[in-house]
Amino acid sequence: MHVGIFLKNFLPFSIYASGVLSALLALGGNTRWALLMITVLMPLRNIVEKVQDYPGGCQFIDILIASSIIGWAVSSSSRHRKFFEKSSLNIIVVILVVYLFFSLLLGSNYLYGGFIVNIHDSRVQDWKNFCLLPVIFYLILNNTFTKKEIWTLVAVMTLAMLIMDYYTINQIRWYSSLQSREKITATFQFLGPNEVAAFFNEYTIILMSLFFVIKDFWKRILLVAVILLNLYCITFTYSRGAYGGMAIGMALLFAFKNKKLLIPLILIVVFWQAILPQKAIERIKGTKNEYGQLDESSQRRINIWQQALDLFKKNPVFGIGYGVFRTLGLDLGDTHNIYVKTLTEQGLIGFLIFFTVLFCFMKEGFFLYQKGEDELDKALGLGFFICIFILIFNNFFGDRWSYMEPNAFLWVFAALVCRLNASAKTPDKPAEIKQEIKEDIKSPAAGAVKLKKKLRYYDM
Repeated sequence: MHVGIFLKNFLPFSIYASGVLSALLALGGNTRWALLMITVLMPLRNIVEKVQDYPGGCQFIDILIASSIIGWAVSSSSRHRKFFEKSSLNIIVVILVVYLFFSLLLGSNYLYGGFIVNIHDSRVQDWKNFCLLPVIFYLILNNTFTKKEIWTLVAVMTLAMLIMDYYTINQIRWYSSLQSREKITATFQFLGPNEVAAFFNEYTIILMSLFFVIKDFWKRILLVAVILLNLYCITFTYSRGAYGGMAIGMALLFAFKNKKLLIPLILIVVFWQAILPQKAIERIKGTKNEYGQLDESSQRRINIWQQALDLFKKNPVFGIGYGVFRTLGLDLGDTHNIYVKTLTEQGLIGFLIFFTVLFCFMKEGFFLYQKGEDELDKALGLGFFICIFILIFNNFFGDRWSYMEPNAFLWVFAALVCRLNASAKTPDKPAEIKQEIKEDIKSPAAGAVKLKKKLRYYDM
């Protein structure tokens, strides 16, 4: 008990102090620690909120990101590196952010009769929070250079999943009935069990892909443990969409890696009523009532989709504006389908941009699977490629795209995949780095220790 109290009081302060130190290091050009903290904390909303009692704690993540941006500029200038690494996502992501701002203004005009930006408008806050995700993508892509740094970030995300497993499993014990499942928020605080399950099924497939190629015994044991815990959480959050997404993801992964594993997967799909827990069976069957009609929840979704599409027909090109739909006071308050929501709020142009981003994600993942330098790189590429298929499926049942907490890892993985692709396309180290090391060798002041540090930093 005393240990628990100690950790409850000490842990937030230690995170805050580490964040302050990481931000200071980032300002000097060393962004590594700040990016690690951002990555591990983004889905752990409950932990971040405990830091808010300290000075600047309410903007803890924002400060780390701002410091990393400054450090990115300092590092690029002092070490003569490219500010932007090439990737197929660079331009389309900028277009996405700019178009969403344009859509935000359209929404203000739709609601208030003027193209205004009010920082107290929740829609503005939502836009800003979403835009942090592309910013994190650019930061990771342009400030992660070595394989060691890349796989450290993967390890950190795996650790964060393990922490999420702990909170989720405890909540599953507390809210074990189908009626109380809506109280399962894991570490997300303001999101529900469907978002939690979507988080787990998207990133578990990446871990499963890595498991096929990892040789180290203890790493495999740890990976299996996290995968099994994630699957447990998916099962007992009773999300029908997550069940379907996981089945699709595993089918694709097994088709690529080991077709024999499709046999037990097919058996599970065929005999699911004999295999799944009773409450999961009740949840799946709950889509229709005893007369074969859609249940009330499913019927309400159909109705809200029709209302949303009616609005789209009136504004097909640009839509009614970013974040507007939930302010209209309609039943459910949301479309519960990202594609209907995007068409309604952002029109055909926003819909096209959205799918172009997803296509580029898939393109980068598949390229790494085909052209990666080693089997581990290829496995990450394949896992990310399949992750996007699961993401596409998940979004038929709700908005699994816009929220920061469940989607931060998506953009981090995208950055790592793009970075590995850049290395695969240019396997030789940049000439300027080699020249920098040659100058150190020639310089009398450059001692062996300094040279070794630089070689280690550039993974040479």
